[in-house]
Amino acid sequence: MRWLMNQGYPLMIVTALAWSGNHVVGRGVSDLVPPIGLGFWRWSLALPIFAIIAWPHLRRDFPIALAHWKIVVVLSVISVAMYNTFIYIGLNSTLALNSVLINTARPVAIVLLSYLIYRRKISLVQGIGLAVGLLGTAAIVLRGEWNLIAGISLNQGDIWIAVASFGWAIYTVFLHKRPPIHNASMMTFAVIIGLAVLAPFYLWESLYVRTVPIAPVSFWSVGYLAVISTVVAYMGYNRTVELLGANRAGLISYLVFLFGAALAIIFLGEELAVYHGVGGVLIVIGTYLATKKRKDG
Repeated sequence: MRWLMNQGYPLMIVTALAWSGNHVVGRGVSDLVPPIGLGFWRWSLALPIFAIIAWPHLRRDFPIALAHWKIVVVLSVISVAMYNTFIYIGLNSTLALNSVLINTARPVAIVLLSYLIYRRKISLVQGIGLAVGLLGTAAIVLRGEWNLIAGISLNQGDIWIAVASFGWAIYTVFLHKRPPIHNASMMTFAVIIGLAVLAPFYLWESLYVRTVPIAPVSFWSVGYLAVISTVVAYMGYNRTVELLGANRAGLISYLVFLFGAALAIIFLGEELAVYHGVGGVLIVIGTYLATKKRKDG
């Protein structure tokens, strides 16, 4: 494990495998488990696991995190309270295939945000890649029906997924500003803050929408998401960003798409449509071009 945590690309593969089931499970239980409740209990179960891992470091790391509380709060709200909750809300009305495909465009958003926030120069090739990648995302959100761009009707689920993906791009771009503390400590603090933000929304959902059922589906879905898609994936992703940088770490989205699409077809019986293929190809080409390193001279 110690060796793996210092190997960027193998760790990227493990992280993608751990994350690939997130969209499939979220879609698979969407009719039974409400989205905010699914996210809330996922993080509630993950919290003690992170705390146990972080225990030797918490006393040392708490004052450092407190001194950097603003960025800790921002990263916590985006990664814990917002991202997966929006994904689960979206999966109530869209396919898991759509979700993993839209998420594949995150590297394009990361490069764009890096330019807008830090003024990191974008070459002509990267600019073309950004345009192609965004076109691919639009193809999926519009489901190949370009007349919808006039605003007649867009799938709300796809919009939720797109907003979540853009939020994750923001998280990735700002992750390098996180305080110099242990990964598990950072996740422990983030989950505590994220749960505090989610709690009132979870209470509202329980009172006015529906409650999380006390049933086997709740236990296995929350358990999988907490251990695999949360503890393993988040610690792996944060470490991958440290080792490879934000732009290259964003390429995890490709692997998540490949694994997630296979799982969605096998376990949910979803089928690839033409717009999936067109949008996926455009996103892959666009991301490849957008993340190419600029040549000097």
